Amino acid sequence: MIVMIKCKYCEKPCSKNGFQLNGTQKYRCKGCKKYCQTQYHYRAYEKHISDDIINLNNEGMGIRSMARFLKISHSTVIKRIRQLASKLKPSINEKYNQEYEMDELWTYCGKKENAIYLCYAINRSNGCVIDFIVGGRTKENLEKLVRKVLALNPNKIYTDGLKTYPTLIPGSIHKAGRHRTNRIERHNLTLRTHIKRLMRSTIAFSKKPDMLEACLRLYFWRKCP
Repeated sequence: MIVMIKCKYCEKPCSKNGFQLNGTQKYRCKGCKKYCQTQYHYRAYEKHISDDIINLNNEGMGIRSMARFLKISHSTVIKRIRQLASKLKPSINEKYNQEYEMDELWTYCGKKENAIYLCYAINRSNGCVIDFIVGGRTKENLEKLVRKVLALNPNKIYTDGLKTYPTLIPGSIHKAGRHRTNRIERHNLTLRTHIKRLMRSTIAFSKKPDMLEACLRLYFWRKCP
């Protein structure tokens, strides 16, 4: 009797196909031709690990803390975060003709002498992050972000007093001022509270910009309503 299981990669049926050196039964998918098992000895292959990594990241736990808690290697945690983040994109259900706020949040990257900015925009009504850019607070980076917000045909865009914004946002929909960005400023505080690598006084800041971006993707777009 041939025992059939579903492939974890493509959900197509698999059939028995030899054994591992430790005696574990192997299965081979009839669709994608990849091998899989019903039981894995290394915890990183368990089905719940990816969800656990996302949840722990969103609660502010560092890479090595996750590795100790999940009992897997820290290099596996880094690799899995990058894989999961690459699959996440802003919500395609974002409504048009809304009001948005934009702001910049500084942190460190690599070492304390290297400041880096998180530039992002939120929907004023639900706090969902439209998009973000990790890098310098330059006109080029802000222009990329503004372009994505303008594609949503906004009713109003609220910013602080940064002089770059009036050159990028049409005056008819732009509202600037210190008290016009209360929601995103409060969101900044939440970010610093939830994500250890964004705290002002910390030694747990990101070593590479792409890792900071990956962790932010997991936080923003797995929590977005």
